[in-house]
Amino acid sequence: MKRKLQKCLTILGMIGLCIGLFGCGNDKDTAAESTVPLERGQHIMYGSYQGEVIEWRVLDKKGDEVLLISEYGLDAQPYDTSGKNRVLWEDSTIREWLNDDFYNSAFSEDEKANIVLSFSEGFEAKNSSTRLLGGKPYYHLERGTKDKIFLLSYTEMCLYFDPDPNPNPKEGSCFDFQYGHDEVLCYPTEYAKQRLYMLNVKDACGWWMADCFYDSDGVGVISGYGQAQREILLNSSRYAVRPAMWVTWQSDMQVIEESRSYNNKG
Repeated sequence: MKRKLQKCLTILGMIGLCIGLFGCGNDKDTAAESTVPLERGQHIMYGSYQGEVIEWRVLDKKGDEVLLISEYGLDAQPYDTSGKNRVLWEDSTIREWLNDDFYNSAFSEDEKANIVLSFSEGFEAKNSSTRLLGGKPYYHLERGTKDKIFLLSYTEMCLYFDPDPNPNPKEGSCFDFQYGHDEVLCYPTEYAKQRLYMLNVKDACGWWMADCFYDSDGVGVISGYGQAQREILLNSSRYAVRPAMWVTWQSDMQVIEESRSYNNKG
């Protein structure tokens, strides 16, 4: 009887954890369940970094919480400084930097109170299986950690940025490395521009994603031309940081109608 009771309590505890942290059951559309008066693609101003208010893009919403990603590359940071060729997100120095240095410098105590501890299992429909018959293990590994601030994984990037709703991996990876895609182009702030090792001719920059690969060194990146690629030089300043986070919506958060511009589309 005691064993049954203990098992029941364990199951209830897991359910409670799933409800309390975002990331469980990510394969369904959550925007329809939200009470937040924002739409995907809208922009809000929240926090500040290196003397500038941070502009965020709304990617998703659920209940009274919204998923945000910085509209611009805010800094140039290496993914990891250990010198290893293969580093998981959970062990990376960029994860530590985001949840310590960046988190503490970018947000006031009141702003921190609205940032939600979250995790993500990713979106299997946007991943590619390493097996001919499909299924796990998948090529792109997910974060699988609880964080206040994080980087998007490949499958999250595909879900939120890809205009093609077809999830079939056999049709090719979203934002294939052979072509550039405007949807994922990123431009750095003036501060980040001074720190980045490389920009393209239009001043666009590459940016880090969170995931590494099932059987390869390196991590996922978006190039300065809008291509999904793999980067093996993890201690590099070639890529910008676009932090992402879930926040509890507040009615006094500043929504802007028109985004600032750092680009040189000319």
